[in-house]
Amino acid sequence: MTLDERKKRILESIIKDYVETAEPVGSRAVVKKHNLRISAATVRNEMADLEDMGYLEQPHTSAGRIPSESGFRYYVDCMMERENLVDDEVELLQKILKDNLQDWDNVIQSIGSFLSQVTRYTSFIIVPTIKFDEFKYIQLVPVEKGKAMVIVVTDTGVLMHRRIDVPESVESKDLQSINEVFNRLFAGKKLSDLRKTDLQTVRDELKLRKKIIDHILEAIDNLADNSGEEKVVISGILNMLNEPEFKDLEKLKKILAILEADTVLKNLLPETSGEKVDITIGRENRLDEAKEMSIVLAGYKVFGEVGRVGVIGPVRMEYWKAAGTVESVRTIIDEVLQKYY
Repeated sequence: MTLDERKKRILESIIKDYVETAEPVGSRAVVKKHNLRISAATVRNEMADLEDMGYLEQPHTSAGRIPSESGFRYYVDCMMERENLVDDEVELLQKILKDNLQDWDNVIQSIGSFLSQVTRYTSFIIVPTIKFDEFKYIQLVPVEKGKAMVIVVTDTGVLMHRRIDVPESVESKDLQSINEVFNRLFAGKKLSDLRKTDLQTVRDELKLRKKIIDHILEAIDNLADNSGEEKVVISGILNMLNEPEFKDLEKLKKILAILEADTVLKNLLPETSGEKVDITIGRENRLDEAKEMSIVLAGYKVFGEVGRVGVIGPVRMEYWKAAGTVESVRTIIDEVLQKYY
């Protein structure tokens, strides 16, 4: 049902106030705070109409109203203007990602921490199964004294790079000789065989550089580990404790049970996610345990696969901020991963 402009403004005012205070909103508060040029009596009449339409509810015997899930849904679909990250926040996230690019796990953890801090909700990142089968080549590149970069390229073009420590006495020609041995023995090998095949031969040929070899093999193991099943990274769980809705211990237990079990969280989310931000509100969620939560998420691409990133919070959520932030973060993830990976 389409609302006229006055009803829209009143609904928006009530939503913003309720999200801020977690308390029912009365007609006088709406008029006073939002400078509406109508009387409190007129606002009450409009609020009654919005309640009849199913967009507002009157809890208990309170004179005030709160938005219903239908009210939040109408607002999200028909009225909401997203608040994307400001320039300073964008620059901060880009810097955080670039500072951690040598380690894919650090990149994911950094994104999750940033998202939970900015939104003040619990964030999640689902890292997809990365599908590649064999190595094309390995390259060791000196970056500074005592440091080198291990670069790994696979059959799907996936490029992983990680800094490792090397003895300060090691020169570029030494790294080149290591490159030659690795690529002669490993090129075209199945990823699943790398930890079983030719490792002793590598150690025999390069026994004087054992510490470097161990660092490289550790990086390869890390790449192999990241090619398994989907991984779920949760950040900002304690943010749940700041929400009045979750002060009830039983409610909080249900939420924590969802966040602690990867399979439960993945089953809660839509089966497919595109670039468009997707929002599920309260009882729209597929699990009964999540009926008092809302989820804002979007898909991102990494190594040719689709992952998901988003936030979880109460139905009384700042959807405009959450949706804008998730959209901005998704875009930055795509840009940074496309450029550096």
